[in-house]
Amino acid sequence: MRAASSWRRSVAVIGPALLEVIGLNPQGFDWQGSAVWATHPVFDDEPFYQPTAGGEETETLHLACRPHIMGGLENYDALKSVMRARKPVPFIRMSGLVGGYQGLVGVRQLSREERKIAPDGTGWRWEFTAELLYVGRNAREIAW
Repeated sequence: MRAASSWRRSVAVIGPALLEVIGLNPQGFDWQGSAVWATHPVFDDEPFYQPTAGGEETETLHLACRPHIMGGLENYDALKSVMRARKPVPFIRMSGLVGGYQGLVGVRQLSREERKIAPDGTGWRWEFTAELLYVGRNAREIAW
């Protein structure tokens, strides 16, 4: 169990991974969604479009950390374990002391880049991209 003070510093929580101001720090969030519209030609007229289903909704997170100074790799490892387990986890975004439940997500992709390699062979700055896929019925419509 994590200390209450680390929850207060959190910017977002993805299952067991804490995205924090000091540690694994979010640099940006990009949301993308789609809807499925069936197209039916109607004789000589314009095609008729009918909404049939919701499409994928994804959130791409741009993250960074400086492991030599502020840590953060333990939360990267937690994200990696969620991706490898292929199980949905809750995604919570914080706004001050209030958290908003975004829905259940699966980690679809995770990438990492190390920059400015230190004498010990580890990068001074690590940058990550995590693509989250919203899963479950009405996952985006639930709020705390």
